[in-house]
Amino acid sequence: MLANLLPGLRDVRAPLSTGCIWLLTLWLILGNRVPTQQQAQGVWASLYRLGGLLGPAGVLAAGAFLAYLIGAMLAVRVVTVNVQEAPKTARFWDPRTTLTPRVSRLAFNDLVAFLQDQGRVPAPLPETNSGGGAERERGERLVGNLAARDILGETRQLRIKLLTANYDLFNEYDRAVGEAEFRTNVAYALVGLTAALSWLQSPWWALLLAVSVRLYAAGAGSERVANDVIIQAVVAGLVTPVALSGAAGVPAVPVGGSQ
Repeated sequence: MLANLLPGLRDVRAPLSTGCIWLLTLWLILGNRVPTQQQAQGVWASLYRLGGLLGPAGVLAAGAFLAYLIGAMLAVRVVTVNVQEAPKTARFWDPRTTLTPRVSRLAFNDLVAFLQDQGRVPAPLPETNSGGGAERERGERLVGNLAARDILGETRQLRIKLLTANYDLFNEYDRAVGEAEFRTNVAYALVGLTAALSWLQSPWWALLLAVSVRLYAAGAGSERVANDVIIQAVVAGLVTPVALSGAAGVPAVPVGGSQ
């Protein structure tokens, strides 16, 4: 039963936590403009009366719900590799273009090797010092990157296939996505809180940006772990991307087994 509740708790954790931080930031900026109960008139007086009827527990629940709404509206969804992001992800490992941290180099190389074993992309040539051989090797690497891009572009669909194929592995993927969303959104919310404190109090509060940077880096790491799970599931044969049928641009080559 707890395992069934975990995905829901992960979905609530990020918007609720970030919403609380944004509420605190809003209070720091506008708190002085809120009238006291004795000074309240109109809407503010009605809110104070409503708070008295609800009691402390009711006010806390209402505040948590408001924080969740704010967090849900301002939340930045951690989108694992999709069609738009894939061109940024599947690139050469050379000084001119580098892979983004969304996918680890080891998992990417495993995927390219898998495609080469399947005969869907050319295998690399033996090492050579000739300029023509180096250019051909670069071209073959490009073909592998394009194929990997098409497969990684199906992440949203592959996660559903992974759910039916292996729930434990999907839970690992979902946990990594939840951690990435929580850390990334808290990092953004802390930037807003830091800006408000620096503006209202002292520029020294800007030192809190180090916490935001660290959380954002941790979120990028969790996102990379999530994408690695999807890639390794493809390599292990647990899920089969549509791209392997040739529909997404990967050369269609007969495969011995079907899933």
